[in-house]
Formats: sequence, structure tokens, C-alpha cells
Amino acid sequence: MGVGVSLVVHLLIMLIAAIITIDFGYADAGGGNTEDVDFAILTQAELAQMSSPKIEFESFEIAITPNEMVLDVDMLSDIGQDQSVKDLADSIAPSLNPGGGSLTSIDANTGSAGAGTGDGASFFGLEAQGRRFAYIVDISGSMNALTGDGESTRWELTRAELLRSISGLDENADFYIVLYSSNPISLFGTTQWVRAEPANKRLVGSGLFGISPAGGTKPIPAFRQVFSLEPEPDAVYFMTDGLIENDVPALVRQMNRSADIPIHCILFGEPGDLQVSKLAKNMMSTIAKHSGGKFTHIPEGRP
Repeated sequence: MGVGVSLVVHLLIMLIAAIITIDFGYADAGGGNTEDVDFAILTQAELAQMSSPKIEFESFEIAITPNEMVLDVDMLSDIGQDQSVKDLADSIAPSLNPGGGSLTSIDANTGSAGAGTGDGASFFGLEAQGRRFAYIVDISGSMNALTGDGESTRWELTRAELLRSISGLDENADFYIVLYSSNPISLFGTTQWVRAEPANKRLVGSGLFGISPAGGTKPIPAFRQVFSLEPEPDAVYFMTDGLIENDVPALVRQMNRSADIPIHCILFGEPGDLQVSKLAKNMMSTIAKHSGGKFTHIPEGRP
């Protein structure tokens, strides 16, 4: 009985659907009057995908040449006034009273005392021969002390002399600068030689003017960096303004035993009373003597 009733009801619905026609007066179902209209059943995810515009991104690369990556920094621009290397040399020389080498005999062309020939360098008046020069320079806290003129700090004068030395190197020479206090800092963050080309010389100035002295006086890690360079240096400059540890001369001699590289030593200022100063001079001169290098003491003079 139930099946019969259901069959009757469905037949009635089909009959009514065949008689009644629905006219979409103002709508367009997508076809003409005589065309069939197709419908599609979509899931919610499919509908969302179709309703969202598809965006395509085009990727590209920019080629940068090495020349575009080189920073053009004037090595003297951060001093605060326009100065030539010669002007800078003239300004530093009266503040120093060289004990073992003259800072006043500056070459007008190279701006350095004896450097610039392609076979040599000069730092605080100490001349060295060769093509590869390493600089081990003190940046401990005591380098902030004012010198005898009362206007410049030890670091400011040392920085100026280092800039002058590097500027006088021949372009075919190589250099390496390691600054030390409690720990060593390679100026360029590298353990390789840097060619003394004009662009690299300018970058030295940029790097040095970002340094603020602080910490103790521990040069041995800096010496280890220098003696690990390949090929080995032709000469090493070692500068400090304080009393180094007692074992430094022996350790340096041991590291340098096979290479026998001349180490030119500079003591800048007075590290203490007469006894302390004498001890500092003895240790620095010992390092120089055992390596075949030279020693100089730069007193700070009087105001």
C-alpha cells in the first residue's frame, strides 16, 4: 500500500511539472531561448578557488658587478676637516718626541717616513724592507689617555701614524692589521693578506675610525694570527703603550724561531713610573733584538 501511494504521488508531481513553465523575465541563465542550460555541482572549496583570482609572480635577478660593491670611503674624511696626508703628518709630528726614529722626516709625495718605494714601509720612524707587512697595534683602554699636548689621545696619534704608514705602501705591497686589547681584532675580519690598492687603503681609514680602545694588553693571540699568515710576513710592527706580560718576549721568540721574521717594536708613552717604564723598554727591545728588528720609544713629551 505504501509503495502504491508513493507511486501515485510521484506521478502527480511529474504531471504538474510538465504542465507548469517558469519564465525568467529579466534573468539570463546563460543560454538562448532554445538552448539547454547546464548546471554544475561544486564543493565549497572548489567554489572558493574559482572565485579567487590566481596571481602569478615573475621572479628576476639583478647582476651586481664587483665594482658596484666596493665602498668608496675617503680614509681622511672622518677626521672632521679636509686634510691631506701631508697635513696630517705635520699635525702629528710636533706632538711626538721620537726616541729611536724620526717622525718629522716625512716624504711630501708619499706622506710617510721612508715608505712608498715598493720594497719598504715605515711606522713611527722604523723602516722595514719587503712586500708584506703586518701591524700589531694596541687598542687597550690606556690608549684613551691624553698625550703631552693635552689635545690628542694616544689612540688618535697612533691611528694617524698607521694611516700614514699604510698610505705610503706601494700598490704591489700587502699588509695585515690586527688590533689587540684583551682579544685580537683583524681590521678586515680576515686572516689573509690585503693588497695595498687605493680602495683598500681608503677602507683602512673607515675601519680605524670605528674603533674605540678598551680592555687589557694581551698581544700573544694577535701574534698567533700574524704568524699563521701565508706566505709569512717580511716584517712585523708591534706597538704598545703599556707593560706587556713577562712571558711575551719568550713566547714571541718561540713562535718566530723557524721564520726569523724581524719584529720592529714601538713603545708609545710612559707605561708607569721609572721602574715600570724601564721594564717595558727592556721587554720590547728584547723582542726586537732576538728577531733582528729595531726598537723605538716615543715619549709623550710635555705640554
